[in-house]
Amino acid sequence: MQNPIHRTLACSSLVLALAPAALASGFQLREQSPSAQGNSYAGISAGGSDIGSMFFNPATLTRFQGNALVIGASQIQPSAKLEGGSATRATTLGGSAITGTSGGDAGRSAALPVLYAMWSLSPDLKVGFSLNSPFGLTSEYGSDWIGRYHAMKSTMTIVEVAPNLAWRISPKWSVGAAVVARHVDATLSNAVDFGAVGAAYRIPGFAPGAQDGVATVKGTQWRPGYRVGVLFEPRTDLRFGVGYQSAIDFELKGDVAYQGVPAALAANFRDGAATPKANQPGTASLGIAWDATPALTLEAEAARTFWSHFKEIRITFASGQADSVTPEYWKDSWFLALGLTWRPGGAWTVRTGVALDQTPTTDTHRTPRIPDAERTWASAGAGYAVTRAFSVDFSYSRLFVKDANLALTATPGGPDFLRGTIHGTFRNRVDIFALQGRLTF
Repeated sequence: MQNPIHRTLACSSLVLALAPAALASGFQLREQSPSAQGNSYAGISAGGSDIGSMFFNPATLTRFQGNALVIGASQIQPSAKLEGGSATRATTLGGSAITGTSGGDAGRSAALPVLYAMWSLSPDLKVGFSLNSPFGLTSEYGSDWIGRYHAMKSTMTIVEVAPNLAWRISPKWSVGAAVVARHVDATLSNAVDFGAVGAAYRIPGFAPGAQDGVATVKGTQWRPGYRVGVLFEPRTDLRFGVGYQSAIDFELKGDVAYQGVPAALAANFRDGAATPKANQPGTASLGIAWDATPALTLEAEAARTFWSHFKEIRITFASGQADSVTPEYWKDSWFLALGLTWRPGGAWTVRTGVALDQTPTTDTHRTPRIPDAERTWASAGAGYAVTRAFSVDFSYSRLFVKDANLALTATPGGPDFLRGTIHGTFRNRVDIFALQGRLTF
């Protein structure tokens, strides 16, 4: 009796543990450079307008002289609304409709800060420091929505700090590396249909939909990783950059807590320690930048995120109960971008770019916590040199997101058996405003 109950609960609560979703494909946050956002991140692995390119390729630090500091933030405004939604209980539990609302707008605005610093030990040797949030999630549905057994509130904060080192080993070649320390702090909740649980085990007095409770999981952990990169400059007007960010596997130290547990099920739904296990994927990128004229630079970027490394969410319990497992079935995806930077003269720099961002999810396995779909970026931005030492950059991006179909089925023995079948279509969109200041000294 314990294993199926805890499998249903924990997989529902932790489908995003260590796998936060946001504004790049899957649960990746690409918004790591307000200036490069104006190009839709085209060519960033070959070095952008400032030292923020170290997040994508630490070797690009050799392109910049002196010492530098960059502080910025992106204001992310997503929207995710379910249309035409319907939900029912498993046929073996009567197949009744799960009543409620469509959940409202699950998207929540958030500010994403970044900080970069660089010190030139010599013209060819650079030390850098970066502070980022490479993954993250904030989404929330009403407690009475039809998918409440799948997801209610999901908040995920990830902070990454990294010292970087870059060395120009010859006039044409530079190499770089960074040691990463990444911290995850997660709080996730969903409703539990205790009436359906009791009915599934034929406990007298229980009926599906008669008594709801809430399950909340919290967890936190630090884990190490790394980034490496190479920069090749065959001519003064042409650059190629390759970067790689490592996958990081997490085992959060956390706990699970329940509300509204009936006395007859108290032995099965016990508060206590829980260890979610999941993988954050690695990413490989190639950037190209060509100074077509002294005033115009053309850029291109191709990045491959290895989502197939994210195979499942697995939770182990301190009580010794069997592991809970949620298969994800994600696939590797591409991010492809083209952009240009124009320097018309004087203090201004103008940027624009477009990108295609594939999703790793499929209609069959997409969940309400990650209503992800393929999106197209359209971006524009500008920089202004206030003085020779201080500049500001601002950018805007609209992400046009394809409809995300939801088609989870409650089959006996399946992970959604007690959560119910849910169908519908998410209409998503995202607006991103970014601002940063740059100081050289």
